Amino acid sequence: MAPEPASGVRRATPPAERPGVVQVENGGGLLRIRLTGAVDAVLAPRLDTVVADVVAAQPIDVRLDLAEVDFLGSHGMAFLVRIQHAVRAAGRVAAVDAASRHARVALRIAGLEHFLNLS
Repeated sequence: MAPEPASGVRRATPPAERPGVVQVENGGGLLRIRLTGAVDAVLAPRLDTVVADVVAAQPIDVRLDLAEVDFLGSHGMAFLVRIQHAVRAAGRVAAVDAASRHARVALRIAGLEHFLNLS
């Protein structure tokens, strides 16, 4: 915790963000994508690769796990939108199965909750 200011109000130090990680599992006609840590510009090249792989794959449903996302920046949100577009274009379904409080707040502020089928 940061030292108390003269006013007596405590300021919380935000927790350190973990580096972003993308894990992809393909099996049983379902693609699972798990994002953890900070999903931001640093992770963008890996996110672009995953989108390209999804587009190149046979039509398949996608489930996204954001339960351990510490930060969801604009690159992360753009990734989720691109995945949703690619999967819908193939006539399949993409949905967010789990989302951390940080991810939910970011998606709500961006107006993407319903577009991404956030359950």
